[in-house]
Amino acid sequence: MSPAADVLVGLGIVLLGVGGLGFLRFRDPYSRLQAAGVGDLGGAFLVVVGLALRASWGWEVGVLGLLGLLLLFTGPVATHAIAKGAFLRRHTPREDR
Repeated sequence: MSPAADVLVGLGIVLLGVGGLGFLRFRDPYSRLQAAGVGDLGGAFLVVVGLALRASWGWEVGVLGLLGLLLLFTGPVATHAIAKGAFLRRHTPREDR
């Protein structure tokens, strides 16, 4: 067990929490997508890398690698689809000052 793996998993969990908090805090869909997209993708990727470092070098690392690739490709595609839906519905960004 590596302390670096524990640090990566911990940072990933913190980033996921910050992304969820940003999703709840911001009001318009574009700001929510920024907070949730970065927090979700970065946090999940850090957790997967940390778990891969903790795993023995067997089939677990391969499964975690495939999971990381799946997250790497589906996160931005889902974020883009939601942003395009908001754009097509003519949802304008709010400027709270």
